[in-house]
Amino acid sequence: MSATPRLQSARLLLEPLDAAHADECYGAFADASLWELMDGSRPASPAELRATFGRLAAGCPRPAERWLNWIARERAHGTPVGWHQATVVGEHADIAWVTFAAHQRHGYAREGATAVFDWLASIGVREVVAQSDLRNAGSRATALALGFEPDPETIVADLHGEATVDQVYRLRWHATG
Repeated sequence: MSATPRLQSARLLLEPLDAAHADECYGAFADASLWELMDGSRPASPAELRATFGRLAAGCPRPAERWLNWIARERAHGTPVGWHQATVVGEHADIAWVTFAAHQRHGYAREGATAVFDWLASIGVREVVAQSDLRNAGSRATALALGFEPDPETIVADLHGEATVDQVYRLRWHATG
């Protein structure tokens, strides 16, 4: 499969994730508030984040599965504002978005996700799935604003040793042409 493409929107440039992004983005990823409602844990150092980014940028070892990761930058100033992910298998993609704390509530998650959707549709993806902790009001609002439909059932999960409930959201569109 080909590499992760560079995407853009009115205010954002989505750059394919690279290990070199770690030094610039470490402060945002080390922010404890970022991980309160997100699986995983804060990176202990820029070197640890660099190794993680390197693994993600290398892509999935399974030939039928494609890992795509982007750092979202403000086009005007080049400031990193978030991270977008998509795992693509055939016509299906699981996606996630993260907006760094200092840049939340400016519509960057919705704008970046829309750029990702447009590109996913162009390569034949017809269903996109997102998942969010029910306590994450911002992520839930973004999913609904993007047109996702919540599944009727939720998923009981474990987040940092605490029982939580996740909502699954689906967005489907039909092939054109």
